[in-house]
Amino acid sequence: MKISITFILLIIVCAFPTEAQIFTPEYLALADSADQCIKKEKWPEAEQYIRKALKTEPANKSNYLMWANLGMVCSYQNNHRGALEAYTIGLSTAPRSTSLLTNRAASYLAVGLNREALEDLTTALEVDSTLQRARKLRGITLATLDQGEKALQDFDKYEADFGEDATIADLRGNIMLKKQQPVEALKYFKKSYRLEPEESTALKLLTTAYLSGHLEEERDILEECIKKYERNGNFYLLRAALNRMLYQTSAMESDLKTAQRLGADKRLSDMIFK
Repeated sequence: MKISITFILLIIVCAFPTEAQIFTPEYLALADSADQCIKKEKWPEAEQYIRKALKTEPANKSNYLMWANLGMVCSYQNNHRGALEAYTIGLSTAPRSTSLLTNRAASYLAVGLNREALEDLTTALEVDSTLQRARKLRGITLATLDQGEKALQDFDKYEADFGEDATIADLRGNIMLKKQQPVEALKYFKKSYRLEPEESTALKLLTTAYLSGHLEEERDILEECIKKYERNGNFYLLRAALNRMLYQTSAMESDLKTAQRLGADKRLSDMIFK
């Protein structure tokens, strides 16, 4: 979430006039310049202004706002280690900031520190159980850590509060596959594809349909994907599997040749045509 530093600082000045002297004109000017750069997505320039402001008033109690935006700016530049450092410094003075906790968790996830992310997200939700982003991220993190049942609890809560979500439906499908429930998994992959018709979701949906014996029922989606992703050999491979089931040998052989020419996944091919 993009935080307007200048706006928040001015609110503090108005609310606590006895502390207004801590915000020097130089500090506020640098904060405003940083805000303008953030609005224009000029990340390197925004970072420079924020760091100058922090050096101008290193003891300012409101610097956690600066550190929050510095972390965000670093994240947009794929400097996740820098983001982690910024969020951690901000949390040293504002340990219950849900924004800082959630953003640091996202940075932890970006560098593969999933357990650390889970800890931050749990703390954020203890502070405010209605947080949308933190709830979704914790569910994703739990699923990544193979804590499927706990992930499903977060997903249930998320969808009850905020509605359907393609990513959550996809992850529900993954969890059902791990539980050896391919028919349930197929239901969730179809839901995810309906919400966001992504190529990767379609392939997962159709592969699961094949494994569960329901590929013929999903023929319309298969044909749609062949037209839409005509350079993806895996969809031709799955249609070849369908044609084999329907005893259409010549069509099967034609699709197999096309699949091979387009570089279909050998593991999928070996699984279908052992």
